[in-house]
This record gives sequence, structure tokens and C-alpha cells, in this order.
Amino acid sequence: MRVVAAHRALLPVALAVQRSGRVTGVSVICHGSDVWGAAGRPRWWLEKRAMRADGVRVVSVSDFTAGVLGVASRSTVLTPGLARPWFETLRRAGTTAPVGRDGLHLITAFRLADWRDKGLPEMLSAIRLLDRPDVSLTICGSGQVPPELAALIGAAPRCQVKAGLTDAALAAELAGADLFVLATRTRSGRCPSGEGFGLVLLEAQVAGTPVVAPASGGSRDAYLEGITGVAPVDESAPALASALRDVLLSDPGRLARMRRGAADWAQRRYDPDLYAEQAVSRLL
Repeated sequence: MRVVAAHRALLPVALAVQRSGRVTGVSVICHGSDVWGAAGRPRWWLEKRAMRADGVRVVSVSDFTAGVLGVASRSTVLTPGLARPWFETLRRAGTTAPVGRDGLHLITAFRLADWRDKGLPEMLSAIRLLDRPDVSLTICGSGQVPPELAALIGAAPRCQVKAGLTDAALAAELAGADLFVLATRTRSGRCPSGEGFGLVLLEAQVAGTPVVAPASGGSRDAYLEGITGVAPVDESAPALASALRDVLLSDPGRLARMRRGAADWAQRRYDPDLYAEQAVSRLL
């Protein structure tokens, strides 16, 4: 029998249970926040040492996360999944998304307080570099709109915020866009930032919308390069503009092919029933 610790902070308790002789091993799940938000805490080093203990299996959300944690050789990857009700809401939204709308519609989604770390300034700069008045951006998010964010959006043409959407409304927004964009900044140090996986990329693809993922971090595991999404070569606004131009403007048929590829891959790969079987095999 194995003990599953759903967070690395629970690892000392799980190891104590293992020492009692009642279990054969411990599986600990490490999330993206364990890479970007934990290093400053004093107990982080103790938890990292505990992850190297005998009988401990680290289950991380991406290969990148395992590597940053320094336990890649002792780790297995279990990417995040979606609960059946939310999965079905996204899938249904993709089948009823509006078609033939004017212009090109981009969408992004994040906690609104994190707008800088999610790369919104660079995103808006990239859209300006496209020099296309028919490109618009919708920002979906949770929480209050900070004053600085409101000022930034107010100065950007064809940009709007939709906060506090219901699940059904968010799914409709994701499905109705031409492209989902996430431009998270990667930063180490005292105020770290980055993506361990990028679950919202998966949500957009289940709804049938291809993605532009962050240049760095663990999001490479969240889409198929060139088939369901792309990533810029670096985190600069010009690189993001180049990626957007390549998908949106270089080939009129590419976006349609990527939309079909996103829905097909994400719905098959992350079907909740299949994912449950995978989760059991990784954790136990």
C-alpha cells in the first residue's frame, strides 16, 4: 500500500506513516506553484530533501517541473486533468461556437491580480506590432480589476475584460475565440514566476481553440507543437508577435486545421475516464 500526499507540505506526515511500517512507499504530487512559489520558504529545503528519501515517488505536472525540482530521475509525470462536468461544458461549447465573425479574436485568462506575471503588457505590445485593426483581445479573469490594469486596458484599442464569468460563460468565450494566448513571464529569485503546466491551455483546446503557449516553463507538455498550438522563441513582444502572425495570418487554412487538431487531441488525450486510469497508474 502507498500513501499519496496531495501536496509537498504533507510529505513529512506521509514519511512518518511510512516509517510505521504500514505502507511500502509514498507518492507526493508537486504542482507548478511548488516551483515558482515555494523556494523562499525555510521549510522548502527540508521538503526537497524529503523528496529524495527512499520509497518516495515524486509525481510532477510536467517534465520541466520535475527538472526544476531536481528530482527528474526519481519522478513520474502526471499532467493535470479536468473534472467530467467541466470537460463536458468545454466540449459542448466547442460544438456551438460562433463561426464567420468579423475580425480575429484572441483570448487570455488568468487571475487579474497576476496580470504582469501573465505577460499582459507584452501581449498588448505584440498585438500592436501586428498592426492589424481587426485583431481584438478579451481578458477573462477572476478577482477585481486592479487600477493599473484598468488604465492599461483603457489605452488599448479593441481590448476588454470579462471578470467573474460562470463556467458556461467562460467556456463560450474560450470556444468563440480564434486563438488562446498565454504569455507568462519566467522569473527566479525572491519573486518567482512561471508556468508549471498551464491548465488553461488544455481547457482552451478542449473547447476547440488552438493556443500560443509561454516561451518557457512546463507548457510544452500542454499542447502539440505546430498541430494544436505554438510557442514564441523567447518572451519578448516581437517574438510573440511573430508567433501570432505565423498562426493568424501566414496561412488562411492553418488556423482551421489547428482548431480541429486542438479539439481532437485534447478531448481524446484528456478524456476524464482515461485520465482516471492514468492517474491510478502514476500514483500507485
